[in-house]
Parts: sequence; structure tokens; C-alpha cells
Amino acid sequence: MKNNYFSILPIGGVEEIGSNMTLISTADEQIIIDCGMLFPYEECFAINYLIPDFSLLDPTKLTSIIITHGHEDHIGALAHLLRAFPDITVYASQFTLHLIQKKLEEHKLSLNYKLYTPESELAFKGVDISPVHVNHSIPETCGLIIRSKDRKWGALYISDFKVDLYSKHEKPIDLGRIHEKLSECTQTAFFMDSTNILNDGKTISEGELNTDLQSLLERDESRIFITLFASNVHRMNTIAKMGMAAGRKIVIMGRSLNTYMEAAYETGHSDIQPAELFQTDQVKGQTGKMLIFLSGCQGDFLSALRRFSYGEDGTFKPGPGDLVIFSSKVIPGNEKKIYRIYNKLTEFGAEVITASDHLIHASGHPGKEDLNILLKNFSPNFYFPIHGESYFLKKHFEFIKTSYPKISPHLIYNYQEVVLGEGTIKIEEHESKEPHLIHGKSLEIEKTQIGQRRKMATQGAVFISYHRTMGHMEITTLGLPLMANDQGEALKKRLLQQIKSDLISREENYIKDQLKISARQFYNNLLGYKPMTEVHLY
Repeated sequence: MKNNYFSILPIGGVEEIGSNMTLISTADEQIIIDCGMLFPYEECFAINYLIPDFSLLDPTKLTSIIITHGHEDHIGALAHLLRAFPDITVYASQFTLHLIQKKLEEHKLSLNYKLYTPESELAFKGVDISPVHVNHSIPETCGLIIRSKDRKWGALYISDFKVDLYSKHEKPIDLGRIHEKLSECTQTAFFMDSTNILNDGKTISEGELNTDLQSLLERDESRIFITLFASNVHRMNTIAKMGMAAGRKIVIMGRSLNTYMEAAYETGHSDIQPAELFQTDQVKGQTGKMLIFLSGCQGDFLSALRRFSYGEDGTFKPGPGDLVIFSSKVIPGNEKKIYRIYNKLTEFGAEVITASDHLIHASGHPGKEDLNILLKNFSPNFYFPIHGESYFLKKHFEFIKTSYPKISPHLIYNYQEVVLGEGTIKIEEHESKEPHLIHGKSLEIEKTQIGQRRKMATQGAVFISYHRTMGHMEITTLGLPLMANDQGEALKKRLLQQIKSDLISREENYIKDQLKISARQFYNNLLGYKPMTEVHLY
């Protein structure tokens, strides 16, 4: 790459919310920004998560990865990356490093790391990278200012942020540092968060939630349950202190809540000692008012929230007189799960409070007014919406094009590389790679196998075993109506007759294919569909 310029290539996190990973390339070096997981859609059939494809990473050039913050969609695939590239250096803030090391313990992995702060200056072979403090829904979130050595190009990359001018937990976004660093550059480009672009106004501050939250926690119910994103430790700390002030014991249900609160206390983002928080095994025999935090605000199958809401938890059962507060929004795609939980809680007699009833949730992403504040302080030459699904990216692009005619916006997707060249930009296409599916003990599972799962889940399965010497046949079905089992003898009779009349001297694979065809036709006539069928010969 000529003249020490650089390129920016999203591998994940553009046209989707999750799997964030961006590749910075210079002539001699590759640097990654983030390496996150993508939570699976329903059609993935119970896989754990998806991770980006690493095939564009060059082991002779890849030196470092910079983690912008500790959300799972930015650190969740790091263990897989470190297995593939164990020698790379991981740059992270103190709080984020705590979360990463906790995750890597589960994988029995270590890492080479360097701590950075929003005041750090990170020098690489072809670029200088300056972290910049931004507001988000998790502590120690940073954007990155990437500049060529000759300062002909500068890029501002912020995948997650909002402008919170009134936060009591952290400073506002450092607009002065952005202006200072990018003012040195001849040409500039912004790569900005699109998640909340449908909000025409300003994203509200965390501090604006306090009045409604406090009024709810001061109610008379003896048991108040609350769920929120576990990573929002500033809000959790505030709510816990409000609960204590209202005379409530604070109970934590869920490993993720414990992990984040432990990290927050150890890095100075919470002043509540772990000993002040009750675990579920410490609740028995306790009296008085309680505030119980539940993990899994999106209704995850094994979460504390779902277990409690369905009456399946061994410590707490929902009932009349309980108040359940959802201090979170429903992520698109999770609506059915969450509304089933609302219904279950209501049927048990509990009262449900959501963000549509009270001001109890604030997004961590910018509305249009947040972007206006940023762009009024510094106007780039080029602009690229990132971090959002395709619809959000397009709306973000249209907003910039309409509102800022002097800025040149461009719509890019994963595997479209933005090359910052001599006075202008060029977009190069790369072959798109599917994310990898991770299942079980962090093992990859092929997409073809997911197709087999889908067939078994929707059509059931039939297993036919035939001993060629003894002439004995067994038929087993899974996932078919019970009435189909009653027809097993009829199918066996048909298949044995087919073998006797036409297949007895045939080659093995031919026999298996013909029996499979006959069995699928039999069940299609009986049920109206063909189950997945496997034939074994002995």
C-alpha cells in the first residue's frame, strides 16, 4: 500500500448486529479491531454462537487486536482467534481485560496483552491509533482515531456510542480529542454506529432514569425482581444502591450478573462489595424486603429470568404481589420469547413493568441528534455507516446524504474494503465468507449438519436396520406422530417383500437407496411429508 496509507475492511458487524470484526491493513501490517460473536437465529437450531471467518488474516502481517469495549459482540470470538493466532498482542482497557481473562479461563487460554487508556497513543508500523473515550452502556468504551504516519489520512471509527452529556458515571464523549487529532489530517473519514438511527431525537442519559427507577423501588411490594443487560454495571450499581436505601436486601441470580459486577468492583466502576450482595443459596431463611436481579433480559432459554418466569426456579416462584421490572429493550427477533415471559408472569399473578410504562431504559447508541452533536464539532470528507443491519445502514446513509451535503457518504457491507488513497477513497470487493457456527465445547459445526438438524426437527427421522443373513429387520422412528408407529409392521412387511422380490442379490448401496425411497414414499402417503430416513445393513 503506497505512501503509508491504510484500508479498513469490515469482516463482521456491518449488515448485522454482532460478530464485530474490522481489519486495518497497511503495507506491512494487519491490525484487527474487535472480535465478537453473533448470537444465533432460531433457524440455527441450538448452536451456541457464530464467529467471523479468519481466512483474510495474514499470519505474516497480523500483529495486534484492539478491543474497543467488553460486550460479547466485540470480545466473544476472541478465544477462537487466539487459538488460531496465539502470538498476537491484545490491546484492552482494564475493565475489558478483566472480562476477557475471565472468558479465557474457561477455554484454558492465556494472552499477550497491553493495557490502554483513552489518553494512550498506540504506534504501529504504518499507522498511529489514538483511543478516544465515548459513552455507551458498558464502562471504558472507546472509539479509535486511525491516522497515517504522514497525516494525509485520518479515520474515526466508533462502532458503539452515544453522547451522554449528563452522566454521573463517566465523562462525556471526548469531542476535543477527536477534533485535535483529526485536524492534523488532510483527508478524513468517519465510520459510525447505525444501531439507533431510527430515533430522530437525542438518546436519553442514564441519569434521566433515576426518578422512575427510584419510585418503583420504593413501592410496598416485599419482592421486586428486575432484569437488565448484565454489562450495564453503572445502571445496576445505581439500582442496587437505591434498593439498599429503600431497605431491601440485594439478591443476584445469574452468573453473568456476578461476572460483570465483580469486574466493576475490582476496576472501580462499582462501590458495592460482593459481600453485600446475596446469592440464591444464601436467601433461605432471609426475611424482609428484597430486590432480586435476574440475568437473561432477552429471555435466553437457560437464563434466570426464563427459569423464574416459568415457575421452574428452585428458590423463587412468581406470584401475586410480585413486581417484575424490565429495565431493558427487546432486541429485534426476541419479541416472541419476551412476550411469552410477560404472559407467564401475568398468569402467575405478578405485575410486569416495562420501558413502555416508565422511563427505565436508555439506549447505548446514537440517535440522529447525537450524530448532529458530533458532526457539528467536526465534519469529515467521507462517511461510512457501520454497526447495524442493512436497513439501519441505508437509513443512516440517507440521513447523512440529506442533512450534510458537504460530506460524501458511502454504503458498505461486510467484505467491502475502504482503501484510503491519494486524496480520495476506493472501495474494493472481497469474496464474502459465511460466519462459522460454534456448538458444544466451542467446536465448529458445518452448515450441512445444521441442514440435517432442520430436517430432523421439522420432519422427524426413521431408522431401518436389516440383517442380510438372518433376514431380520428393525424400524425405529423419532419425532413422528405416535400413530405412525402403529404402521411400522406394515412398512416392515412391504420392505421385506421388496428385498425378497427384487433386492436380495443387489449391491449394498443400491439396496439402501431403494429401501430409503420406499420408506419415504410410505410415510409421505401416510403423513403428507417425507421424514429423514437412514438405512443400515449388516
